[in-house]
Amino acid sequence: MPAAGPNVDEPRAGARVLDLLASPLHVRIVQAHADGHLRLAQLHEKTELPAQTTLRAAVGTLRDFGVLSQRQVSRMPYGIATELTDAGREVLFVVEVLDRWLAESPQGPISINSDAAKAAIKSLAGAWNSTMIRELAYEPASLTDLDRRIGEMSYPSLERRLSRLRSTRQVEPSPAAGRGQPFEVTDWLRHALAPLCASARCERRFMREESAPVTAVEIEAAFLLVVPIAPLPKSATGTCLLSVPADGESRGDPNHNVSGASVEVDRGIVVRCVPELEKGIATWALGSPTTWLNAVIDGKLDNLRLGGVKPQLASDLVQGIHAALFGP
Repeated sequence: MPAAGPNVDEPRAGARVLDLLASPLHVRIVQAHADGHLRLAQLHEKTELPAQTTLRAAVGTLRDFGVLSQRQVSRMPYGIATELTDAGREVLFVVEVLDRWLAESPQGPISINSDAAKAAIKSLAGAWNSTMIRELAYEPASLTDLDRRIGEMSYPSLERRLSRLRSTRQVEPSPAAGRGQPFEVTDWLRHALAPLCASARCERRFMREESAPVTAVEIEAAFLLVVPIAPLPKSATGTCLLSVPADGESRGDPNHNVSGASVEVDRGIVVRCVPELEKGIATWALGSPTTWLNAVIDGKLDNLRLGGVKPQLASDLVQGIHAALFGP
């Protein structure tokens, strides 16, 4: 089932902050400010980063994003320092989530300040923007399949994105039959939803006007990625809708004008997860994008609407998603 949505060349929800953090220089500057404000000379000494002109330009970029702000710390020359804003502290959380994800690379732990981290983050953001991840999470697909489903992007562009995902071990060859060599997402790519969620929440909290809204494409991709790896109790059995209203509000009929996924569970095992809200499913979890992000990241289910004939199944699924991405 091909995705539908805005132009594939446009950044999607969650990608803006990841693009910023694909620069190891930006990451190191954010990390250096974790303990408080720093003057430029202090920042240079603490991070052992390049020439101050390069450092100053990177600090300027982070200020433009609202991650850093300036403050006067003394009346002496060069008495101006920079510090993390509220948005910057949220970006620092995204850095921590990225660091945890990179440490789980199938190629071995990757330092977040390395070129390997830059390659992994850039390939993740590029594939997310192109809707490629959504398509591969739905079912294994070859480059020919992807070209047919993602018609807005050229074949060479798709080929480059797929090659980068493969080289960073975010996809792998699939034994599934198909036209050409099909590829499927790795468990590591499924866990990449954690930094994508952290990034998306940061954007919604502090960069809403400059960032892309959450659409059906991201919602479907998220559920398709994470539901298969969500740990569930053996008592969990039945079908459930995981849904977000089209208007972003958590009101109304959970079967009307919403996007998300239909999930079937048999004794704690997910046997089916499709990006179609099937009629007749009488159990649901419903919430706005922000409500879902808080539930997935923090494990807080208070503002989600869990209902129907088996509300415990809905609760088990949400808790399982949180555990898969942000659990111990």
